[in-house]
Amino acid sequence: MKIEIIKPLIVLALFFSCLGCSEDFEVPTAKSIEIPKGNMVSIASAKAGLDRLLDNTTTFTTDQLMEAYVVSTDRGGNFFKELILQDRPINPTTGIHFLLDERSLHNRFPFGSKIIIQLNGLSVGFGNGVAKLGKLLENDIVALSAFEIDKHVFRTSDVASIEPLELSISELTQEKESQLVNLTNMQFANNLLTDSGKTLAGASTDNFDGLRPILNCNEGIEITLCTSNFASFKSLLLPEGSGEITGVLSRDFRNDFFVLKMNTANDLKFTQATRCDPVFYECNNTSNEANEVVFSEDFETITNENLLEALGWININTTGDEKRWTDKKITNVANRVMTISAFNTNLRPLEAWLITPEVDLTSIEDAFFQCRIRTQFNNGKILNIWITTNFTGDPKTTSWQLLPLNIPTLSSNYKLLKQNISCFSEKVRIGFQYKGFDPLATSTYQIDDVQFYGNVKIP
Repeated sequence: MKIEIIKPLIVLALFFSCLGCSEDFEVPTAKSIEIPKGNMVSIASAKAGLDRLLDNTTTFTTDQLMEAYVVSTDRGGNFFKELILQDRPINPTTGIHFLLDERSLHNRFPFGSKIIIQLNGLSVGFGNGVAKLGKLLENDIVALSAFEIDKHVFRTSDVASIEPLELSISELTQEKESQLVNLTNMQFANNLLTDSGKTLAGASTDNFDGLRPILNCNEGIEITLCTSNFASFKSLLLPEGSGEITGVLSRDFRNDFFVLKMNTANDLKFTQATRCDPVFYECNNTSNEANEVVFSEDFETITNENLLEALGWININTTGDEKRWTDKKITNVANRVMTISAFNTNLRPLEAWLITPEVDLTSIEDAFFQCRIRTQFNNGKILNIWITTNFTGDPKTTSWQLLPLNIPTLSSNYKLLKQNISCFSEKVRIGFQYKGFDPLATSTYQIDDVQFYGNVKIP
């Protein structure tokens, strides 16, 4: 059988003939050559048997061929010595990272090109959270050398028009890894935009990659945009509006959370001026020191979350599931807290509210709210703390104001959060809203030592 394949020697000859001119030379014309022998298998078949938890590998020992389409380009510097491959140009079902020890891969394997890979001698396994194809070296999947690339990789004359998968945040699962996806109605977090001159990856604190949370307005959940420090568009300022973004779904280097990686700056299309920012609580009152405790709960007597209801607390899942905030004893410090995580719940989303009893501030001035928050296994900030003066009995229909608290996003000890609420002189409630998506965002949060305090008004 014959197929249109571009011979590596032709590519090399054209490359050396172009020294001194632009590195982006015209794609050579394919020549009809004999296809390597072997049974054709899919990417899914090549990955069959891999287990993330076992971290196993598979090595191919017979002549098998794998057909795939390139959905990445290193032309912008955001990908390096790898091709992202998926099984179809339209409506793909799976993908894989292909490690190749060569720069400027976009010259040999342009975006959209169809390639055929001789699998004999290659291996697949997991690395940094994603399935990878390469060669096995001491239990690690590593890149093919230049000689091995010529031996195993053949580019056909077919350059397909790739259509990214149109997905919602809740549809970003492990099965969609290493595929090109498009997300709409997205915006960068408001606190990022207040940082003057915030770029994709140009800050001095960006080590290797710039990680920028980007929010989906429809579902109120974030994913992290990952941009390499070597990307040509790393200094692009974050746009203030909203729009859509296209990129490869992958994992961060430590395999803690999902990330989206763009091919070019044109993949970020923020053409709308509108945003979906919540109403933030603002109070310009200057408050004196306060010492009168109005309400306090340390959860030490809460040995079952049902005990909260008799105390006026509301603990509810608003998406129809029974999973909600639960009591937990921290054994190493003899402490009790309220905790929640979406991990292993298979819920997309898990939205649960823990709402304080009504606290009367009518006779209080210099009022403050405070609590202690701890997060573990954090893969995205999915906790918000709100305040309201007109709770309807349903957190979904209540008008809330978002407290501008610096909720921790990295695993740490308990952090004291404190907020001036002296602009309120009526009855209020505080709502702790957790909104997770398993496995996209499953961070664990623990709440302790909730307190309202202030000074009693002098008649």
